Amino acid sequence: MLLKQEFGRALFSECRLDVVVYGGPGRASVYCVRNVFKEPPYELQHERALTPEEANRLLVLARGSNLLSGGNVGTDSTPSDGIFETLKVTESGQTAVLVTSGNSTFMMGSRRNLLALLHTLLNELMKSAKR
Repeated sequence: MLLKQEFGRALFSECRLDVVVYGGPGRASVYCVRNVFKEPPYELQHERALTPEEANRLLVLARGSNLLSGGNVGTDSTPSDGIFETLKVTESGQTAVLVTSGNSTFMMGSRRNLLALLHTLLNELMKSAKR
């Protein structure tokens, strides 16, 4: 799973959370680019292994969310300094990209819980990263 956030004029111009739970214990990594106009851009990176409980919960929520079945339309509020967030999911050789920002299918049930867990991982990794 790849959760990508793009921002208007926020602290970061972009943040990505990459979560892999297939073929091993699972890993989560974050990569953010600070919204400054200096060269080279300031980057924030950190990664760690998922606990078995986290990996299992992610799998259960992803399967319960039926992410390959549609519900991919949302909103882009970056022109008004908001957020544009997408979730890319690959499962059994199929890939879907869903817009999560402003998407009503991510406001309840398994999809909401999955997105909340991904946001928790993203925030934790950002706080743990060396600045």
